[in-house]
Amino acid sequence: MTREDRELLAELARLNTALAPLALRIIDGSATTDEQQNYGRRLIAAGKRLQRRATETGGLVCHEI
Repeated sequence: MTREDRELLAELARLNTALAPLALRIIDGSATTDEQQNYGRRLIAAGKRLQRRATETGGLVCHEI
């Protein structure tokens, strides 16, 4: 696994961890606009990185043994 893959997976994990608390704050009306926009920007950036990775690797996942 490359360093870029590890960094992408780490960011996806952070986004996953942050989602539930943000969703609850959105539901109760306490999430700020900045907070929501920041999460959205991070999510879009991670999605673009994931899409770029899939394109570059042809969708294949390689495992070193």
